[in-house]
Amino acid sequence: MRLRTEFRMFHGIVVVMALILMLIPVSEALSEGLPFRVKSRAAVLGDVDSGTILFSQEADVRVPPASLTKVMTLYLVYEALANGNLSLDQRLPVSEKAWRMGGSKTFVHVGDKVRVEDLIRGIAVQSGNDACMVVAEHIGGSEKGFADLMNQKAKDLGLHNSNFMNSSGMPTEGHFSTARDMFILASSIVRHFPQYAHYAKEKQYTFNGIRQYNRNRLLWRDPSITGLKTGHTRAAGYCLIATNENDGQRLAAVIMGADRIKTREEEALRLLRFGNRTYETVRLFEANSLVRRLRIWKGDNDHVEGVIRDPLLVTVPRKERDTLEVGLLYDDPILAPIHDGQKVGTLVVKLGKEELLSRPVVAGAEVAEGGFFRTLLDSVRLQLGW
Repeated sequence: MRLRTEFRMFHGIVVVMALILMLIPVSEALSEGLPFRVKSRAAVLGDVDSGTILFSQEADVRVPPASLTKVMTLYLVYEALANGNLSLDQRLPVSEKAWRMGGSKTFVHVGDKVRVEDLIRGIAVQSGNDACMVVAEHIGGSEKGFADLMNQKAKDLGLHNSNFMNSSGMPTEGHFSTARDMFILASSIVRHFPQYAHYAKEKQYTFNGIRQYNRNRLLWRDPSITGLKTGHTRAAGYCLIATNENDGQRLAAVIMGADRIKTREEEALRLLRFGNRTYETVRLFEANSLVRRLRIWKGDNDHVEGVIRDPLLVTVPRKERDTLEVGLLYDDPILAPIHDGQKVGTLVVKLGKEELLSRPVVAGAEVAEGGFFRTLLDSVRLQLGW
């Protein structure tokens, strides 16, 4: 086996076919040496689509998430809708426990049956604790059962420092999360459920004759804001997940433990504008894109398409965009048989001398072993170096 090194241009980026060592996490590399601190206990800024963390401050400190918890509640509701286990017009019964919920309310009435869409708006716009209880009791059988589902989903999504005890974020011992986990959750709900994203952008909603306004006041201040959720308790302070979209770039800023509403808004907006101004999201490959046609030896076909299954995006400092390189590492010769989906190489991405990430490149089709004469001919060619 030998390593081939070639150069070509791909979408304006130098493609280097070479061996690249050591994976350096982009999340750490891009968040060093920032010129400011956020006026809150913990904060994170990241790119929704690439997952890159652009700023982190006490990102893994466990703190009460208050009503940011409701993003997980909405995630499970949206998942049930997408799976066909709920419908927007379905009506769910209001228990006495739901009706008695304190704090922010949608003002559902005990014994009523409320449309799921109204409950979603009650959670996303009005931050209703009572609406959370209604959906929790229906989906989980009880709030405890729903909390179990929340924690399982947290595990599935990679929320390593979160534990949910209820659906609303009401203060409870053992109920905690982190700014990093809230960023991961926010990014997941934005990416996985775009069909329901409009609920978090609604500025007001009227239910049972009561008009209430979205608590995310950034919706009125900046047209790029797309959501997502506010929160506050005495223990948690003022919290906010603010998302925006600017020229195709989608960012999420998480503020936890600010001292005032104004502070959480100003700091979230400062982070988002810093991200939009300083970083660029580059789409290198779409899902199932061709990376390179690779030579196959001793097969019934001479070539196979090397493809990348998932979209590949990176977030880089705008001033360093021209140093971005994409490389393909593969062994030569590649011998048949090759199975559809078999790994045939590794795509690596560098920013200057620093490696950002790597992804597998797989065969886009099967290549069966060739017949006797094809195998013999290729054996001779390989021996002679043709």
